[in-house]
Amino acid sequence: MATTCIIVPCYNEATRLPVQEFIQYQQTQPSISFCFVDDGSQDNTLTVLQQLCQQNPAQNEVISLPTNQGKAGAVRAGMLAMTNRSFAYLGYFDADLATPLTAITDLQAHLDRHPQRELVMGSRIKFLGTDIQRNAFRHYVGRIIATVISSILRVGVYDSQCGAKLFRQGVVSALFHEPFISPWLFDVEILARLVQHHGRATLEQYVAEQPLNQWIEQSDSRISPTYAFRMWIELYRIHRTYRQS
Repeated sequence: MATTCIIVPCYNEATRLPVQEFIQYQQTQPSISFCFVDDGSQDNTLTVLQQLCQQNPAQNEVISLPTNQGKAGAVRAGMLAMTNRSFAYLGYFDADLATPLTAITDLQAHLDRHPQRELVMGSRIKFLGTDIQRNAFRHYVGRIIATVISSILRVGVYDSQCGAKLFRQGVVSALFHEPFISPWLFDVEILARLVQHHGRATLEQYVAEQPLNQWIEQSDSRISPTYAFRMWIELYRIHRTYRQS
C-alpha cells in the first residue's frame, strides 16, 4: 500500500521527462506513488504521461489541465486531487529531477522522526559531502531573493524555492484550498499560510529544511526571462496580502 504520493507538474516535458528514472525508481519503491499533472502542454506531454501510467498504473496517475495554470496551479490541482486518498504524505518534485527521486526517502524519514512536523523542505546547501550543482549567477541572485523572502516572512528560511517538498497529509487541504497569488513563488505563500495558522514564534516546530545530498541544475528553465520583472511585483503582493500574519 502506497504511503506517499508525489505530485509532478509537467509543462511541455515530452522530450525531457526522464521516464526511465521514474520507472526504475518505482521498481524498488512500491510505497511511493506519483501524480503527474499535465499543465495544458502544447506538445505530446500528455501522451508520454499516459504511456508511463500504462506501464505501472498501480503507482502512476495522470491529471490533465485544459489550459496552462503555471506551476502553482498544477501543483495545487494535484495536491487537492490526492487529499481524499489514504496517503500519509503528499509532496511535489520538479519534473526534470534536479532533485533525485532518492531524496523522497530522506524527506519521508524526517517526517517519520518528527511527528509534530507538517512540512519538510529540501534545501540546496552546498557543503563537503554534497553534490549541489548550481549556475553561479542564478545562485547569487537566488540568495538575494531568499533574503527578501526571509524579510517578508520574518522567518529565517534559507531556501524556500527548492522544488522538493513533502507535507503531512492532514495539513494539505488548509494550505492549498485557496488559489495562489504567484504562479512560481507559491512556496512563499505556503510558508505565509503556515505562519497564519501556527504563529511565527512556533513555526519551527512544524516546518524544517532538510539539506539535499544532491541537486543538479537543469539548463532548460520553465521560467521566462521576462518573469524577473513580474517576480518583484508578485513578492510585493504577497507581502501586502500576508503582512498581518
